[in-house]
Parts: sequence; C-alpha cells; structure tokens
Amino acid sequence: MWALNNKTPYAAERTWGRDLNGWHQWIVAVKATYRIDDQGELALADEQLPPLLAPEYFGEPGQSSLKYDADLVPRKPGTDVILNGNAHAPGGKPSTEFAVGLGVNGRRKLLKVLGERRWEKGIVGVKPSPALPVSTAAIRYEHAYGGWDRRDPDPARQQWDARNPVGRGVFVHDADKLDQPLHQLEYLSGDPHKSGPAGFGAIDSFWSPRRELSGTYDKSWQQNRHPLLPLDWQPQSLQCAPQDQQTEKPLRGGEAIELLNLTEQGRLQFQLPRVYLAFTTHIDGRLEEHRAQLATVIIEPDQRQLQMVWTSVLLCRNEADYLDFTVIREKRYEQ
Repeated sequence: MWALNNKTPYAAERTWGRDLNGWHQWIVAVKATYRIDDQGELALADEQLPPLLAPEYFGEPGQSSLKYDADLVPRKPGTDVILNGNAHAPGGKPSTEFAVGLGVNGRRKLLKVLGERRWEKGIVGVKPSPALPVSTAAIRYEHAYGGWDRRDPDPARQQWDARNPVGRGVFVHDADKLDQPLHQLEYLSGDPHKSGPAGFGAIDSFWSPRRELSGTYDKSWQQNRHPLLPLDWQPQSLQCAPQDQQTEKPLRGGEAIELLNLTEQGRLQFQLPRVYLAFTTHIDGRLEEHRAQLATVIIEPDQRQLQMVWTSVLLCRNEADYLDFTVIREKRYEQ
C-alpha cells in the first residue's frame, strides 16, 4: 500500500498532504539529476539524488540560508529556478566589482558583485572602506544586504531585516558597524536597503515575502481551523525562488539557460531537458491517470550539476486507505 513503481531512470518519493479544504493529497515527486559539460551538453548523472522531504541549509537551520527547499510539497503556481554557486571575476582577474547573470528563456537577471569592504572611521561617523579585489565570491544571502542585530538581550530592542535575517548591514546603532563587513551582492541599480537582498538562492519559508503568503495563524485559526491551513493561505507561499526567478507558468523543458560569470569560463549556455512523465495510480479498484509539472530547477555551476523536480498531486478525498500504488513512466515528449 502507498507504494511507487518507478519505471524511470530518475529518483522518486511520495507523501500525503491536505489541501485547503482538508482533503487528502497524494503527492509524488520525481527528481532528475544531470551533469553539465563545458559545452553545455547534458548527461544523466550516475547518482540520482532523491527528492527531499525536508529543507536543507548551508549551516544551522534557521541561522543560515536555505540550500534546498523540500521537494514533496503541493503543486506550485509556477516553476522555481534556483542557483547555488560562486561568482567568478571575468578572465579570472581579481576585480573590485563585476556583474553576474542568470538567464531563463530570454529573461535575464543581473547582480553586482563587490569585493570585501568593512565599515571604518570617517570624518563623521563610519563609512565603507574601499573594496578589495576579489576573484571568486559565494552567491549566498550571508553576503547580501540584511541581518539581525541581537546585541540587546531584549527582543523589543533588536532589529532585523525579515527579507534576509542572515545578511549584512542591519545595526541598531551606527557605532556598532565599526570593523564589521558590508554586503558583497546587490542589484545593478537602486538602494540595497530598498531593493532588498540580492541573490539567486532559495528564500526560507519564514522570510519575507513568503511568510506573508503563508496565512494567519491566530486565535481564530486555532479555534476554527486547526490543524487545517488558514483560509488566507496562498499557494505562492510554496515558491522558494526569489520573485524574479519564479515563472508565471510552469516550465516545460527545452528552455534556454544562460549563466554569466558563474563559471570560470565566463559564459555557459544549455537547454533544460524535455521530460514527459505519466502517472497511473491504483486506488479503490480503479486507475487514475495524472500528470506532473516542473516545480523546481536547481543549477549548481561549480559542480556542473542540474536538478529538475516534477510534482504530481492527486486529490483523494477520503480514499487514502484505499490507495495501493502509483506507476511512474517516462513517455515520448508531447509538444
């Protein structure tokens, strides 16, 4: 019961969830892992990474940035495109400032990378020091604008940036900035304080703007809805990519990906594989045919690795106890 018969070369996993009305959802995730060569050619990796039941972090959970969000989640409105990696100065020559870019199907996002800077004494108060030349820099939210100043034990006197609590730049008092590092990542234009943290990685569920989409968990919810989702819950809260890396509609495969200064060679281009999956679930003596959509694309240029995650959600209402198994097949891609 509740088994998978996976006839694809990819990894698969399953779980149960509930929708906004409390109906059971049979959630199946399929993850394909590819290797990318310097010419942008893709090949299926020998090791197929399993779909994740829970998020993974770069460090301590809640105290570091999110590396991978959970894969076994309900259907997302669009596809999340995530990139974990490093910036590489053009030609390998150390620079105090250079641009990096991620392009998806002709839509480009550019960020500015700055060398290490620290707050130093100025004529009046503190000021940023000149940037040091840098050849590589981690594209992590720890190096973007944000932060959480917890010097005062009284939480009411602390200050944090809900968009990026693990970043650099937030201080209650200017005097506390002295000798502290500044952010290294920002958008090409605009005030980093207003534009918010710059990055290509996943946004944690309790960071803004995801948390505002997760609904209201107040006394009324406890009395009238618990353990169901609040009525103002939004499916966009499932999307972990920055808003400018979320697609309006799910990607289908075949889209062009372009990386700028995110590898040592400077530019890397490739196309997402076209994969068409079919699911047949045996439940209560009948067969249910259902499809999947591409939920997440994870690009890791330094590892020359691409992960693609498809999710299929079957509404089972009160038939969870009668679900036997699901067969997963890969079929010829249909235009």
